[in-house]
Amino acid sequence: MPDFYLPALSFFLFIMPSGNIYLIPVPIGNLGDITLRALELLKKAELIACEDTRVTAFLLQQYKIPVPKLISFHKFNEKQREEYLFKYLQTGKDLMIVSDAGSPAISDPAEHIVKEAIAKGIKVFALPGASAILPALSVSGFSTRQFQFVGFLPQQPKSRRETLEQIAEYPYTTVIYEAPHRIWKLLNELYAVCGNRKICICREISKLHEEHIYTTLEEINKNPSLTIKGEFCLVLDGQKLKGEEEKEQEELDEDDLIDYINSALDLGLKTKEIRDMVCLKSFLSLNDAYQLVIRVKKEREK
Repeated sequence: MPDFYLPALSFFLFIMPSGNIYLIPVPIGNLGDITLRALELLKKAELIACEDTRVTAFLLQQYKIPVPKLISFHKFNEKQREEYLFKYLQTGKDLMIVSDAGSPAISDPAEHIVKEAIAKGIKVFALPGASAILPALSVSGFSTRQFQFVGFLPQQPKSRRETLEQIAEYPYTTVIYEAPHRIWKLLNELYAVCGNRKICICREISKLHEEHIYTTLEEINKNPSLTIKGEFCLVLDGQKLKGEEEKEQEELDEDDLIDYINSALDLGLKTKEIRDMVCLKSFLSLNDAYQLVIRVKKEREK
């Protein structure tokens, strides 16, 4: 190519409009929950960034959509993939992003790329569609005028405690996500920090065995009756139970703590999980709480 064409070509590439990013929600259970617009965009897609290419390929096959090029895009490689995806957008083609279930960027990958795209002047469109938040909130029976969504709680002890304390102080409804293997730990922590609140426990939303349990934190911890399967969405009432508005949560004495530890051991919770909850309930140091749990465990073994 003659050299005099290069400036014109460079100028053309510079002004070529970028493609758009489309965040496309996919069903969290029932395949009928997808929208017509989502199907139309998926049919046109040349590249789809998805959490698990196998899951997305299977989903597309269920709707009889030819599988285009798929690229894995999850929490462990999201930032590394962005350079490739932005180069793709610079060709003028649109990029579709999906998660395994629900809406991208809501407790799923895409939050960071959306932030970067906005900074680069790239248009981002989010389609309305499947998500566990609104169905759970709608069936909870709690106030929907104002609420907060905290997603999955952090696992780092300090950040987790701060989040739990923030939930306890929030006067309105709170929506929380949790995985089945951590559900009992969370329910115990919520009871320890928030006291006895009303709660709606939603399981398997939009699936065949969808379940809503209306109870209190005290009742569910004393009489555990959950099917530990599927993803959980918890809706916690922001108001204390009637007659307890002015009642402050009192620090437990040692006998109460021992009863609490025994109950937690009966539920099969691990030593460190119980230690963390004892700290939340009693404000003991981590070491003192750990030693107390070990002491109770030894006494049970006698």
